[in-house]
Amino acid sequence: MTILLVDDEERDRGWLRNLLEENVSDHGPFHEAQDGQEAIDMAVKLKPELVFLDIKMPHISGIKAAEQILEKLPSTGVIMLSNFSDEVYVRQLWKVVPPDGAFGYVLKNASNEQVVEAAKAVLSGDCWIHPGIARVIQRTQNRATNLTSAEYEALVCISLGMTDHTIAKKLFLTEKAVQSRLKSLYAKLGIPGRGEAGSETEFNQRCRAVFLANKRGLINQQELDEWESKLGAKAGI
Repeated sequence: MTILLVDDEERDRGWLRNLLEENVSDHGPFHEAQDGQEAIDMAVKLKPELVFLDIKMPHISGIKAAEQILEKLPSTGVIMLSNFSDEVYVRQLWKVVPPDGAFGYVLKNASNEQVVEAAKAVLSGDCWIHPGIARVIQRTQNRATNLTSAEYEALVCISLGMTDHTIAKKLFLTEKAVQSRLKSLYAKLGIPGRGEAGSETEFNQRCRAVFLANKRGLINQQELDEWESKLGAKAGI
């Protein structure tokens, strides 16, 4: 058995190692990695029982590292460490973790007791979610508020400033299909449609959708940069 600790900050790795050595030493030894690629390489070699992964790291994010580790080692427990409760990270994590996998999501402002509790839960095959993102989890599981993949694509495209014509071209859709996706997106975000009561406001629907999505943590700059590259949407700055 072994536990792998992954964070690009040496101070955070040291704090985590000391805490776990005091409380779950029977699951050691403990190994450290400082970026996502090193984490993948070490996980394949060591086959750890548990991997702690910082979400935001250079080169390869914690989410992408988790995806590659779980593809090779699906029974490995994974705990994500983050300063952020953004919904975009929760959505990404849900996509990479096996349905019957053991995982945790711990905010870095968690108490030492909460971190230990999360480690013990995942090591026992259970899941542990920080109370600070409970509402985010509920929202991602509510069909009335959780965005479908199609709605999320539409959100990303308007966040990148694309017109309906460009979105249709990039996603191989008709403009009518794009408008249907946007209508559904606006409804999920609580934005009145044209002609609906309360729709005659000072807000532009597209701009309001981007604002609310950013406020809700559905999008962030890193996610948009990746989509921009994937869609070939760069138009110069």
